Amino acid sequence: MDCAAIIISILALAFTVFSFWWMNWRKGEIRLGSNLRSYAACASPNKLLIELPLIFFNTGAVPLVVENLRLHFPKITEDNKYLFFNATVAKLGTDEDRGFAKPFSVHGGDVLEMICEFQNTSTSFKFEEGGYEFKIQALLGHKENWITLKEYTINAHGNELKTLNQRLITHDNQKMQP
Repeated sequence: MDCAAIIISILALAFTVFSFWWMNWRKGEIRLGSNLRSYAACASPNKLLIELPLIFFNTGAVPLVVENLRLHFPKITEDNKYLFFNATVAKLGTDEDRGFAKPFSVHGGDVLEMICEFQNTSTSFKFEEGGYEFKIQALLGHKENWITLKEYTINAHGNELKTLNQRLITHDNQKMQP
């Protein structure tokens, strides 16, 4: 009987310690929402600007700090294939409540919605008909290297090309049906 009580006590203690760790100390990862429903973009001479409504989710219990973001955009033919996190805005395709990019944290188990603006001022890129794949990469406070959070595709349709290459405007990111 004493042996059973000791085993039950040890298991209860192990369960308590594990539960406390799981709910308070577990470091998770940042995940992004699975769908990119809309975007705003403009490819003007010597500048490519893309605004994305992003949803960040922390899978762990402790807050995670996002020091910086960037887009890896392989369709840029120059050596610099990155668009850098430049600002946040309150409404997609506008300058409303525009603020400079800064580090931010996502609390454990929490969701954070942001409209992030990315720019590259040393490119002559122009949109053409088709899909443009890119990766969203982050520099997290507890990591030393950039990590890829998610891969997305921007779909540029024929009737949108004129505005995509002239001014910043919001676009639906649904694929055209054949």
